[in-house]
Amino acid sequence: MTTRRSIVSLIGLTVMMSAAAAFTAPNQDVKAKVGEAAPNFTLKDASGKAHSLADYKGRIVVMQWINPDCPVCRRVSSSGLVATMAKELKGIDSNIVHLTVNSTSGMAAEKSAGYLKQNKIDAPALIDDDGTVGHMYGAMTTPHLFVIDAEGVLRYQGAFDDDPNGNKKDATNYVVNAVQQIKAGETVSPDYAKPYGCSVKYKK
Repeated sequence: MTTRRSIVSLIGLTVMMSAAAAFTAPNQDVKAKVGEAAPNFTLKDASGKAHSLADYKGRIVVMQWINPDCPVCRRVSSSGLVATMAKELKGIDSNIVHLTVNSTSGMAAEKSAGYLKQNKIDAPALIDDDGTVGHMYGAMTTPHLFVIDAEGVLRYQGAFDDDPNGNKKDATNYVVNAVQQIKAGETVSPDYAKPYGCSVKYKK
């Protein structure tokens, strides 16, 4: 009887461990799609702290791909557009989470952290040096943004706004638009806009 219980317990523990591993480890075969559950991942920030998407269950998450060497990425940041977006998002939902991800191969983590501090962007600099998460989400440019609702469903992905050349005075920020619609219980429209900027410099 004791042996049987031990075997059953061992099997149960193995199943639980396998399930946990499946939930926390990025799956190369899973690709992010609007309208479906956003793939979970775990990345460390520039200070070495681990962040998992699952940690933010129940909160809206905005993910933004960055590269301090990209002129377009620098433009939207140094102009204050990213900081303004973050402030507007907090005004809509004080519990919203803003994550930045750098999938640039070989770039020092400190450079991302310094870039965010310089541009007054209050968000962790997650380091995706091998590009696993970037490829999983299909991140193409810097910036490229993703909005995940409180249920963990990807609701928007694409451009920062409708002003790729930086010429408009009243550009529409697609992320703010998406979050407003999510909070209102509406269908997000547009749920995709072609991203613009520099291509993500993935590891070759």
